[in-house]
Amino acid sequence: MKQFDVVKIKKDYSNEGITIGQTGTILEVYDDNHFEVEICDRNGITLFLGTLSRDFLEVGV
Repeated sequence: MKQFDVVKIKKDYSNEGITIGQTGTILEVYDDNHFEVEICDRNGITLFLGTLSRDFLEVGV
């Protein structure tokens, strides 16, 4: 996974309001397993901005 890849969420993270199927963009790669991801709604409003591990993400949406 690399910076600016579009990713799909593979599992819920209810504490942060993230659900399976949402899409986001990798903004920063911290290491092979941790990524800064932004998830926005259809109007471009940020719903989530934070670090997620690789097991939450799927590339190639």
